[in-house]
Amino acid sequence: MSRATFTIPDFIARCSFPLQYHLHGDAIAQDSDDWYRKAFNNFDRASLKKLSMLMAGKLSAYVYNDSDIFHLRASCDLMQLIFHYGDLTDDLGAAENKTSADLMMNALWFPELQYEKSTRSHPGSTEPAVSKLPRDFWLRCVRDASPAFERRFLESFGLFLEARNIQCKHRSENVIPTLEEYIDIRRDSSGLKPLIDFLEYTLQIDIPEQVMEHPIMHAMKQDVNDFCTWTNDIFSFNKEQACEDTYNMVIIFMKQHDMELQEAIDTVGEMCFKALESFEYYKTKLPSWGEDIDIQIARYIKGLENWLIACLHWSYMSGRYFSTEGMNIKRTRIVNLLPLRKKAQ
Repeated sequence: MSRATFTIPDFIARCSFPLQYHLHGDAIAQDSDDWYRKAFNNFDRASLKKLSMLMAGKLSAYVYNDSDIFHLRASCDLMQLIFHYGDLTDDLGAAENKTSADLMMNALWFPELQYEKSTRSHPGSTEPAVSKLPRDFWLRCVRDASPAFERRFLESFGLFLEARNIQCKHRSENVIPTLEEYIDIRRDSSGLKPLIDFLEYTLQIDIPEQVMEHPIMHAMKQDVNDFCTWTNDIFSFNKEQACEDTYNMVIIFMKQHDMELQEAIDTVGEMCFKALESFEYYKTKLPSWGEDIDIQIARYIKGLENWLIACLHWSYMSGRYFSTEGMNIKRTRIVNLLPLRKKAQ
């Protein structure tokens, strides 16, 4: 890779939705960070710094800014689970990842059962954080979640875990999937599907199944997923290439389509812009389902718009991708390539 820098496409200039932050966002985000940290006995200084730089709760406060405090807290905790589970699976082998996924999904399906009973563990066994955290999170959610939302969320979260298993297996075997295979996997492994489904819960709306599954609604949700996921591949590229991680759309275009770095970045960028244009087009084509449903849909669509704009600003704000250089890169859009640092064997 000879090029020393690349330029990020100007996504913010093309995404004109307003960026709004929850009034109690900072306090609730801190509560969520504390909740996550306290679940681990070995939370060292490096882990604490990583948690602080992530700003998962801050992203939630931008996306779910129209929710009350209780539901904002739930969204912050879900964001923690999605991000940290993704990081966990990046460092695990395929078998360990499958075990962790089973523990997490078991806790969501049977949150009311004690850990020993739901997993047939020895009496007195200490529940691991990968099971304890989602169990605590979901027990709070099911108090006022609708059956339709529960079904949709559990399905999409299950798809997230399955896709992470596939991604982990590919990484362990040094497999670079085709573009089509990658798109199918990443639409689930990004975690956007359950996070998008969570809008319905945080807004405390109950959208009928036939409305939620309408082709236009489905297309708009997929456009948001694609935009956030593909822009993330650009934002995370530098960090991932430094670790020789090839599971990124930019790498796929470079390796399988013989593109130079900036050409690959721009190609992924065009896919992002097309997803944004598709979302805006379908928004004008939404049918009416009656006044009551239309009011709920309008709030839901506003939540989708929040995702589109929030993922951009947060990516520069968080230290996850650009460390302390995020705001400077936001201004210039120029990224200096990091040197390679091989993963520990």
